[in-house]
Amino acid sequence: MKQQHTAVKPVHKELLHAKIADAIMEYIKVNQLSEGDKLPSERILAEQFVTSRNSVREALRVLERDNIIEVRPGSGAFVRAHEESVSFYLKLWKVNYIEILEILEILEGNMVKKICGKLSREQIRPLEEYLQQMEQNAEKTGTFLHETDILFHQTMRSYSKNQTLIQLIDELIQSLHSYWKNLKGEDAQWISTLPYHRKLVEAIRDGELREAQGALKKICDIDKDITEYLQESNGK
Repeated sequence: MKQQHTAVKPVHKELLHAKIADAIMEYIKVNQLSEGDKLPSERILAEQFVTSRNSVREALRVLERDNIIEVRPGSGAFVRAHEESVSFYLKLWKVNYIEILEILEILEGNMVKKICGKLSREQIRPLEEYLQQMEQNAEKTGTFLHETDILFHQTMRSYSKNQTLIQLIDELIQSLHSYWKNLKGEDAQWISTLPYHRKLVEAIRDGELREAQGALKKICDIDKDITEYLQESNGK
């Protein structure tokens, strides 16, 4: 078991137990806990999350139900072998992933409008570097770097300075990528978005709003086509 752990993040009292379950999942991920590792006690988790022990207990039940942890009476909660899960908070919704993509298109379109033509060379550089990594990898291996794509869009969103909107979009993006991971599809479909990522960066850099929004729309349209195709192919 690891001896030094990154501290858990506080959770606002009004949030549902599902958000606490997500926070515990994040704790497991950040601290790289493995099967058999013990979680902090309910009391410590409640103090760290700034919430009640009852809320923590309910969150642990949710995690145990999904076989992510095992609660041993008198001993505590222990990590089980698990795969990355869709946000428990989002599981409370009847999720329609096509509708999520449509929401993201609107939200990111507004962000593009806010930053278009206003970024410095230093701010543009990481976007170009992430894009170059994806392009070179696609050419060499024929695979799409999803994690680099996440970093690309997170960096772009960070320039808007709207932390509430950034957090909302990140939550939706996480649910989509977790969902896509559970489906089988060809990377070539996502690779086809790279030319539009290139157009998006260039248009933002040059202050060409119409071109930037058009490129973003093409990316979103392809994402929707991919999602519909994967849903049909995988029966989900």
